Amino acid sequence: MKKWILSFQKSDVDILILRISVIILFFIFSNIKWFDFEVEALKPIISNSWLSFLYSLLGFHYTSYLLGIVESIAYIGLFLGIRQPKYGLIGSLLILLTALVTVSLLPQLGFDGFIFKDILLIGIALVLFKYDLNRAYPTN
Repeated sequence: MKKWILSFQKSDVDILILRISVIILFFIFSNIKWFDFEVEALKPIISNSWLSFLYSLLGFHYTSYLLGIVESIAYIGLFLGIRQPKYGLIGSLLILLTALVTVSLLPQLGFDGFIFKDILLIGIALVLFKYDLNRAYPTN
């Protein structure tokens, strides 16, 4: 047991599991943005928030597609960041950006558990960003 604990302490398996969890989450979120049911689900959220300008600018479907593209770039960046930390930095910054934008909707929309979970994503994005920053630009 002691050997296993020591091995775990020296490994990066925790960061890898965290990264893969976010990749899966954003893979799913980004890909459902291309379907009508998600376009419809986003209407009450976006229409009643400061993001409503996107509907005027892009329309309902293209707003959903834009969100899906940003989320896709985020998870692809995180995936590539497994081996190339500079891509991981891009992915984690996009995760942070999407989470901050989503959390900014809380005052306008009231408590919503789906939106509230993005507070956790802010912390996750910061952990992944710091990890990849240390890998991309080591201080030693």
